[in-house]
Amino acid sequence: MMRRFHFVHRRACGGFILLEVLISMVILGLSVATIMRSFTLSMSAVRRNDVTTRGCVLAQSLLQDLELNPPKSKSVHGDFSEQGFPAYSYDLKFDEEEIRYRGLKTKAKVTDLKPLKYGKVAVYYNDPRQERPVLVVETEFYIPTFERFEYRSKFLNELFRDEK
Repeated sequence: MMRRFHFVHRRACGGFILLEVLISMVILGLSVATIMRSFTLSMSAVRRNDVTTRGCVLAQSLLQDLELNPPKSKSVHGDFSEQGFPAYSYDLKFDEEEIRYRGLKTKAKVTDLKPLKYGKVAVYYNDPRQERPVLVVETEFYIPTFERFEYRSKFLNELFRDEK
């Protein structure tokens, strides 16, 4: 009597071999690492955008305050701790620029014009993880000779001539 041996293939049993499990774990690990790196980069970009946006808003509020109360000195340094942001600081530098009209043809002579105040403002963020403050925004501006929110300023620029 002869016995017949039935060879059963392993694939027919429907199980996984160790190599397949290891390869799938490596693929899963690489994809999770890639997703985590992407998440970390996205969060740091959001943080940088937050710092930049807040610095721009603080610079804009500083420029509006300067229009109402121009500084007396040519250089000012301060921070925004009164507004609740002590990590932000600013540097202001001013120069006076004479107004010159070259080639202007008028009947009257234009003299005694008040000089414009030309300034530069730089807003810094003091990150505790870095040695030096980070420059967030830097801008140049002119402060006009009359204050635009003053009552008589609307008559000086002749927009409301009829309301006198």
